[in-house]
Amino acid sequence: MCAKRTREGRIGLLSVISTAIALQNLKDENVAWKLLRSRNAPMTIAILDSHFTESARRIPVPEFINLVDADLEDIASRTSIEVSRSAQAYCDAWRADGYLVRRPVAQTRQETYELSSGALLAIDYAKRMMRPHRTVTQSRLSIIVDQINSLALATDENEERRRRALLEERDRIEEQLVALEQGHMDVLDRTEAAERVKDIVGLAREIPADFAHVRDDFERINRSLYDTIINYEPGHEDILADIFDGVDEISQSPSGQSFKGFYSLLRDADLTETVQDDIDGILDCDFARELDPEERRFLRGLVRAFVEQGQEVNGVMTSFAQGLRRFVQSQDYQRERVLKRQIDRALGRANRVVEICPCSCRTGQSLELSSVRIMPVSRWKLKNPAETQAAPAACVSADTAETVSFEDLKRIARETEIDFMEIAANVNACVRKLLQDVGAGGSDELACVSVAEVLARYPATQGVASVVGLVALALDQGVSQRGEEIVHWKSAEGDSFRARIPRLAFDREVIV
Repeated sequence: MCAKRTREGRIGLLSVISTAIALQNLKDENVAWKLLRSRNAPMTIAILDSHFTESARRIPVPEFINLVDADLEDIASRTSIEVSRSAQAYCDAWRADGYLVRRPVAQTRQETYELSSGALLAIDYAKRMMRPHRTVTQSRLSIIVDQINSLALATDENEERRRRALLEERDRIEEQLVALEQGHMDVLDRTEAAERVKDIVGLAREIPADFAHVRDDFERINRSLYDTIINYEPGHEDILADIFDGVDEISQSPSGQSFKGFYSLLRDADLTETVQDDIDGILDCDFARELDPEERRFLRGLVRAFVEQGQEVNGVMTSFAQGLRRFVQSQDYQRERVLKRQIDRALGRANRVVEICPCSCRTGQSLELSSVRIMPVSRWKLKNPAETQAAPAACVSADTAETVSFEDLKRIARETEIDFMEIAANVNACVRKLLQDVGAGGSDELACVSVAEVLARYPATQGVASVVGLVALALDQGVSQRGEEIVHWKSAEGDSFRARIPRLAFDREVIV
């Protein structure tokens, strides 16, 4: 017989099912979990951890591929680990799996690799398993107790309890001062001091992953804001209004507020100098010799690393905010919306077409795709420029150039260029003749000669080119009149042509 499940049992079953589903989704999506369960996890973690350090958090892509190539050669020759890909292929796969993030460098064409937040978590977890730490220590318990006491005191609204706690703290400090004046000073023993500093190093190692996680949050928030604005999602009007009012949506987010509080502490020069002095003093003590050389380097450069990473994340947050503000204030989001509607409309039509004509349907058309033959570097042949040089001439004979007259040069030029000198001379001759006739007749009318009248007296020697030159001169230095007129010209073959053009005239001599 099966016992009936109680109400508490049914609730527990639902909790197990929901947790299992959540963990299944996490296994498929979480980068850290994916890296730890991958087939080449030991090799991948070893390579990534050896090159991405506190002093080299971003490495140029070509340089990192060369480093990985050298590592793969050593692993293949000295271990039994299978190396089945090239360095380039491994780097591309690590980027596709989310272990590496490829980013462009500002103001350059170079790109760099850096570890993702998930890769940092996986590497830290693997390293902690390699060097297991004693979890039950007085140091860790003291840290927890001190944090609980500080939190309880800071959140206690009872004035009497807070006063009593502060008085007890004062009495404790006064007792320590009295003991110090009497020459008694309590100093942590070597073992406990070493435990505390190792706990501090362990906590500090989690900060770079937190930086990467915050940066990922900023990227996610930035994409979400763009999608909300472009897709008319609920709240897009409020976002647009805030941006136009100068509100920084990214820094006002929960992740942005949390980071701003952290970054404000890093920007306190007195605090950072004090912390660095304390770290230097700790490393000069005898118990610090129990730390590994890598732990000592990490601890000594802790403040500088925090400041640099904080500045980098703050720069990312600022650039996202400035880019979003430009995107909105320049009205680019309107064009993106139009483009989004056009794409959606095209996809909708494509879906309807697929119902009529499936993608596997033969169209009867063939398309030749471009291709390139790929050969290994070992088969490349260097080109010798000397092989393509022509053989030297046995002898060079000198030939005298023919004499060309000025008339020949003028004839060659007229075949390719409009002879504006000739056209101007014809126009000026017509204008002078007209002015003489008007002056002899004593008329006060404005003397003008049209393009057609010039062509009637001086035919177009260059065909339509002469007509075009006359019209260009009239538009530049002549006057426009009402009406139209007919112009005539002959081609080089003797064919007659005519055209109707607006009436243009010359009232004075032209200059070319």
